[in-house]
Amino acid sequence: MKWEDSLDKVKGVGPKRSEALAKVGIKTVGNLLSYYPKKYIDRSVFGDPEHFFEDQEISLKATVLDTGRVQRIRGNLSIFSLPLLWENKKLSAVFFNQPYLKHIFQENQDYYFYGRIKKGYGSIKITNPQFVKASNPGVFFELTPVYRTIQGVPGSFIPKALKEIFCDSLEIPESMPEVIRSGENLLDMKSALKAIHFPDKAEDVILGIQRLKFNEALKINMGIMSSAREKRYSEIDINLFTGLEPFVNSLPYELTASQRLVIDDMVADLKNGQVMNRLVQGDVGSGKTVIAVIAACLMAQNGYQTAYMAPTEILAQQHGRSFKELLKNTGVTVAVVTGSLKAKERREILKQVALGQVSVIIGTHALIQQSVAYYNLGLVITDEQHRFGVKQRSQLSSKGNQPHTMVMSATPIPRTLALILYGDLAVSYIDELPKGRKPIKTYCYNEASLHKILGFVQDEMSKGRQSFVICPFIEASEELEAVRDTESVYLELLQEIDPKYRMACLHGRLKSEEKESIIQAFNQGRIDCLVATSIIEVGIDVPNVSTMVILSAERFGLSQLHQLRGRVGRGNHQSYCFLVTNSKSDDTLARMKVIVNNRNGRKIADEDFKLRGPGDYFGFKQHGLPKLGLLNPTEELALIKRTKEIAELIFESHNQEMMTFKNDVLKSFYFDIADISLT
Repeated sequence: MKWEDSLDKVKGVGPKRSEALAKVGIKTVGNLLSYYPKKYIDRSVFGDPEHFFEDQEISLKATVLDTGRVQRIRGNLSIFSLPLLWENKKLSAVFFNQPYLKHIFQENQDYYFYGRIKKGYGSIKITNPQFVKASNPGVFFELTPVYRTIQGVPGSFIPKALKEIFCDSLEIPESMPEVIRSGENLLDMKSALKAIHFPDKAEDVILGIQRLKFNEALKINMGIMSSAREKRYSEIDINLFTGLEPFVNSLPYELTASQRLVIDDMVADLKNGQVMNRLVQGDVGSGKTVIAVIAACLMAQNGYQTAYMAPTEILAQQHGRSFKELLKNTGVTVAVVTGSLKAKERREILKQVALGQVSVIIGTHALIQQSVAYYNLGLVITDEQHRFGVKQRSQLSSKGNQPHTMVMSATPIPRTLALILYGDLAVSYIDELPKGRKPIKTYCYNEASLHKILGFVQDEMSKGRQSFVICPFIEASEELEAVRDTESVYLELLQEIDPKYRMACLHGRLKSEEKESIIQAFNQGRIDCLVATSIIEVGIDVPNVSTMVILSAERFGLSQLHQLRGRVGRGNHQSYCFLVTNSKSDDTLARMKVIVNNRNGRKIADEDFKLRGPGDYFGFKQHGLPKLGLLNPTEELALIKRTKEIAELIFESHNQEMMTFKNDVLKSFYFDIADISLT
């Protein structure tokens, strides 16, 4: 069999099983070979009857004292207990719903058992153990791979199918150059896969994993490098920079040194004749929006349009107000296009965009619809870009003639993940807050202290400040009664907080008009306390807010908590964030401590990534991340760096036939080229 062969060639794969396998991405022999075990059972590890741990999985050799007894519980349920002697200790092997085993075991015979040991009420039990006669152990002590279950596929199918594939003269030609393989002490591909699926000992698995991790890391770097090295020359003529400095000087505040450096990076990109592809990353409140405004102003002065895509209507409307305010004396026209616009108003705005009468177009995914035609699109800005799929971002870029691209992100990206996600982007960091901002004081309490916290919130509101109260849910859940929701908390606070303070409730189920009305009232100071979900994570910028209370804080990721906290502290007064949780979990309290003790979003992101992994961090399908099998980027930074060096050497040695070489090499590492598209 060959890597690319259909699974139809494998015995036992009919239409129904093929459909079940396809649902988890297994369609070819190669896909099945890449379905790695989730763990291994090593029955060669024997327990000590004098020293063992509760719930420890061990092997033991014991003598059957008698053939045991079957106890009927109810209906067809039963428990079979088998008395054993383990050296000098008595214990029971307990089997659930397997009464027939009473006739299998022989009295005074020795058996090997493997299972989970439990202590209780003065007795020792090994539950549902695997077993074999001691006189004929066979393959019992071989290292056994365990695979994740697939709905509609028997657990025995994968090992049997893999055995058939390997026995059928499996063809996997070795593509990695010998000089690399020997230099890195790596197995060939076929041997690595065999070591993963049919190991003789633990050392085999380690060597197999080493080669496959190397493949994944090299694949990531080659995919990134192939995109980064495809230089695209811009036909967009930006040569008028004289109006940039006067506009910057006219802004109502002084830019930070970090913001100035980002502008320098952008100008250098626009002057080098190539298509700009730059990520601007900075914590919430660090001043990324003004960078986008300056870029859009520069494009307008040179006769080009800018499209700014935001993830939500709330954020699009917020940016619309900010852009109009900062550009009001420049003659640069701004329009906001969202899905909630009335048909007549939408048609009129799109007509102006198509005629070039609007220079800056701000909106949600509505900007990429076919009905939107641009007159002269020169710059695409994507905000909070992790919320858009790869396809959506590329659709917007395709609206113009290779427009420049700027990606804005307030979400702190761990350095290991950034290496994978943005290896093909130039990165600029805004690593300082605007002058006058004070660090947000952050505390963690349990709900017993909520009354005191609300008292503090009212003290702040008595000074004319505003507050947020954040909940993870919109409404109460029977399954998760302890988790706070906006509707219940809003009603509670109406009783708890002095009625002279105006309150409102904001969540995603409200109609667009209602949401916009509440946000506008809050922005204008007509609401003192806003009870909301994480919908306020982006799009609300109110300098007067001084306190935030996050209830059931354990339900949020660390980076999300940091994002939420960034909604306060945007003015010159001292601000506060209270994390409230009733969780007693050591992990939860450790996570809360990370937020309390850290203000740096990138440090927090590193911790969050370690806890949640890349899949949960953004979601592979949404973000365009390559599917990782064995590689854990949080722990493999050295390997990623090493394979980056090797990828650079490979590309340098094949510079003449780059495109053909790119496709051939990526195929040779047994990965789908579509997986590595990161642009």
